[in-house]
Amino acid sequence: MAARTHYEVLGVAPDAPPEAVREAYRRRAREHHPDRAGSAAGAGAAMPAVNEAYRVLSDPGRRAMYDAGLRSGGTAPSAGAPPDVDEPPTRFPTPASWHGPARVPWRGLLVAGIVACVGIVVLAQFTDPGEDPGPDGILRTGDCVRIESNNDASEVACTGEGDLVVRVLVPFDSTCPGGSSPHRDRQGMGVACVEPVEAG
Repeated sequence: MAARTHYEVLGVAPDAPPEAVREAYRRRAREHHPDRAGSAAGAGAAMPAVNEAYRVLSDPGRRAMYDAGLRSGGTAPSAGAPPDVDEPPTRFPTPASWHGPARVPWRGLLVAGIVACVGIVVLAQFTDPGEDPGPDGILRTGDCVRIESNNDASEVACTGEGDLVVRVLVPFDSTCPGGSSPHRDRQGMGVACVEPVEAG
């Protein structure tokens, strides 16, 4: 008795699309599954053949090799044959896997990030920070200032003698603490409470 082909086991035509193969497999699995068929004689005996037929016909690469074997004269495995354990791995990706999500090399990115962080820390240890850039025009607590003719306070480099220092910055509607004189920030950001540097 000639062995049935996988197409005959599933009851589909050789040119059936993947959707038809999948639907036929589901239908056959419902018919022959041991849990559904119960304890009838031979119940579930056809299930391995149904599974093998679907395994081959649902994979485009295996199906192409199977079809080539059928065309060359019966070198394709029979429907009830177990899968060949010595089957060589597929050398090329199957078309179904071409459209999968892109793989991101997270480990490589993590290693590169760690190496970059370590490199930055090491370079910072051997790099001269350079000279103090000097006044940047933005008043902060502790900056040295000079008072302009319009009573605005503008930042200057500290010299040490007779410097006026910003004690605190307050909003326009606030008053300066005792001992400090209010001067408008030249940038218009509030009031600088200025006091002379105490002799140390």
